[in-house]
Amino acid sequence: MSDPLKDVRERVQILLEMDGKPLMDWELASILRLVDEWGSLLKASRLLGVSYSRAWERISRAERLAGFKLVIAHRGGAERGGMRLTEEGRRLLRRYLEAERRVMDAYRSVGAGEVEAPDLTLAHSHDILLTVILDRLRSEGFDVEDACIGSGMALASLSLGECDVAASHLYDPETGEYNRSFLEAYWLKDRVEVVGGYMRELVFAYRPGLKPLSVEETLRGLVEGELRLINRNRGSGTRVYLDYLLKPLCEDPSREVEGYDLVAYTHSETAKAVASGRADVCLTLRHSAKIYGLKATHVTWERYEYIALRERLDRRGVKRLMELLSSDWLGKLIDSTPGYRPLPD
Repeated sequence: MSDPLKDVRERVQILLEMDGKPLMDWELASILRLVDEWGSLLKASRLLGVSYSRAWERISRAERLAGFKLVIAHRGGAERGGMRLTEEGRRLLRRYLEAERRVMDAYRSVGAGEVEAPDLTLAHSHDILLTVILDRLRSEGFDVEDACIGSGMALASLSLGECDVAASHLYDPETGEYNRSFLEAYWLKDRVEVVGGYMRELVFAYRPGLKPLSVEETLRGLVEGELRLINRNRGSGTRVYLDYLLKPLCEDPSREVEGYDLVAYTHSETAKAVASGRADVCLTLRHSAKIYGLKATHVTWERYEYIALRERLDRRGVKRLMELLSSDWLGKLIDSTPGYRPLPD
């Protein structure tokens, strides 16, 4: 006799309230997070599999209750429904995500190790498509724990067995390859497999009113103090690649490049800082520059790869991640996203 409860799954739901009324749940948080990444409510609703009208109604209902705007329409969106989060909307989303992390940490600690491990643990450098992949896994009922800690820390976490998969884009100028030499450095060479990935376009993006420059002119402007940078966090693949570009021109970028120590943890944050005038230039993804309406200069195409521990390949969440990475669904998403393309054969 089959078990009638075999398909029942546990799920912890976080709910923010105002005056005792529901303000934000998982669905609205996902909508806002994707709007922040993609700059389009239409794109966000399609990726979540909800109607555009439902997504808009969820936002409008929350705004009426909160008494402030969560989003603002902007011109130049890639699709109908172009918009960005307001500062209040971003703060509210951040509060939800922080509450989610606290509750999930407490939930998993109950029983001092007796609670089952998540279906998938993934450490990674920030990536827009990864956000969509993780949201899809969670919408399918998978318990996913992820940490956006940069490529270097992600590989370190993988080496220690603290995650199942790491997503990395570390460039080695001596070999001209991504990730391979770093696997050996982190004692991972014979313990892992690359299970998928894609190419991403890196660009220099410039603040409004600043004329785009060549790569060489941009680097010279940074070293000579004519341009102010906003950088990525230490250990991120983007920062590693910028250091490689700057190395022939200066010995110590932290002393010679204005804004080198001004750090953002995602491509969205760097593009936003440049769009607001806090910095003159950043090295970021083409897609992030486009979302914020920034003019940009092509720098390179890089490999963003998903690297899994061989001993974890049979885990339920890892298997499903591998299926998604090789799926037509992801292929269509890559084709429709500016600044992305499949890995070469």
